[in-house]
Amino acid sequence: MKKKIFVIIVLILIIGVAVAGFLYFEGTEKETNELEKKMDTASRDYFEKYISANDSANSYKITLQDLEKANQNGEEYDLKGLEKCDKTNTFADVTIDYKTGKAKKTQVELKC
Repeated sequence: MKKKIFVIIVLILIIGVAVAGFLYFEGTEKETNELEKKMDTASRDYFEKYISANDSANSYKITLQDLEKANQNGEEYDLKGLEKCDKTNTFADVTIDYKTGKAKKTQVELKC
């Protein structure tokens, strides 16, 4: 009888830990996606305003530091949540469309 109760308690603990772990990682992933979206949006806008598409490169690296400097110069990029991120290693690679000169795709790398 005691052995059955012990096994049930252990199973409940294992299930509880699994559910808590799932919820933690789900929340972390959601937060990461939100931060990546902020970097993506700000980087695309920064590219449109400050980078010439006439250069020969097919992608441009825009760092969190670049976006913060732009904010100091009057831009209003939403960078909340990125305060703890490395300023030079958190970046977005913006790939351009040669026909239009506009940002076609961004790949965000967070180092927080």
